[in-house]
Amino acid sequence: MNLKPGDINLADAEQLLAFGIPPYEYFAVLRREAPLFWNSPPLIEVPEGEMPVREGFWVLTKWEDVNMASRDSTRFSSWLGGPMIWDAVDDARSGSINTIETQRMGMMGMDPPEHTAYRRLVAAGFTPKNVAAMEPMIRGHASRIIDRVRDMDDAEFVYTVAAELPMMTLCELMGVPEADWEKVFHWGNNFAMGESNEVDSYQNSMELFGYCQFLVDSKRRDPDGSMLSNYANKEIEGSRLTDLEINMFFLTLSIAGHETTRNTTAHFVRLISQHPDQRGVLLRDLPARLPNAIEEVLRCSPPVMQFRRTATQDIELRGQHIKTGDKVYLSYVSANRDEDVFTDPDRFDITRPNAADHLSFGAGPHFCIGHGLARMQLRTILDELFTARPHVATSGPPVPSPSIWLNALSAMPVDFHAQPAATP
Repeated sequence: MNLKPGDINLADAEQLLAFGIPPYEYFAVLRREAPLFWNSPPLIEVPEGEMPVREGFWVLTKWEDVNMASRDSTRFSSWLGGPMIWDAVDDARSGSINTIETQRMGMMGMDPPEHTAYRRLVAAGFTPKNVAAMEPMIRGHASRIIDRVRDMDDAEFVYTVAAELPMMTLCELMGVPEADWEKVFHWGNNFAMGESNEVDSYQNSMELFGYCQFLVDSKRRDPDGSMLSNYANKEIEGSRLTDLEINMFFLTLSIAGHETTRNTTAHFVRLISQHPDQRGVLLRDLPARLPNAIEEVLRCSPPVMQFRRTATQDIELRGQHIKTGDKVYLSYVSANRDEDVFTDPDRFDITRPNAADHLSFGAGPHFCIGHGLARMQLRTILDELFTARPHVATSGPPVPSPSIWLNALSAMPVDFHAQPAATP
């Protein structure tokens, strides 16, 4: 296909779905011909209650620029217009994520110094020591998940395997009673479908907020040592999180923690299925190859395609003039395939020496606080899967979710190549 800049509107999920999510070929055209490109607002009807994209935005496609803007919160603000490319709705219902006020309450919608102080408070739960202490729990859940598919011939992979571990981990971290796990799974999976008209995102977020507040209140009465209990009861450097900040953090984990692990697990199996030579490299030394293979999957198929910044001043970049207040789209999909950083960037190579230079976890102040936990979950579930079922492969085309934000799969059929059970 002979594409040119402007042929695909990055704010139109249906266009993306028709071309292919993510549109790698289109981003390659932008990097060559228009590395800083103005994407006009899409000419689409937005259902009542949903967030529109009324204003166009600048698209940063080069690794150098995405990295720079991610680190420069003085000129590229997460707070000013929020972290989402959609335009906030002034008359949205109170508490809705469609309002700029709600977006600014979460860590992703803050700038320093507020972001620095908030991050310091929540980072206590994600130190390397604390993450390492979670490994036995995570390994146990991963083993049980894979035990359920050990004798299966085939299955739908996304919800049978990939979605389970991140939600189990979230529930364990937050001290959610096991009797309530199904409810949290339901809310988390609904967030994964947040751009679908089938889900009432406001109702979903309100139910999760209400449940989180119930947990906070119960853990103040009866502390249990969980991360949520610590946030609800302890001061860190003389400061304490408010109830609203705790609720927003729970919401953030429900989205960010869920999406990263779920989608990367599914994309890992998809890419290994499409590249049998790389499966051979992986299986010849699974423990040694798996960590870098995960980084290469994160590079090739980032679970989040983009985040937004807003220019706080006029900025000259690559011969273009970004005006104060303009929206800026940070394309992790494009940056991760920048020819100036990655040799032969469209090749999937699990031995790539600089695979971990991807920007899928962001950079700078908003570098993913849970990256260590996400990587541990990915290593654990994939080690269990490829040890027990090394020949697992897609058996049909994966189903992408229609999204301008997430690189998500809503379904992916797999064949486990089950062997007959031995006769006693």
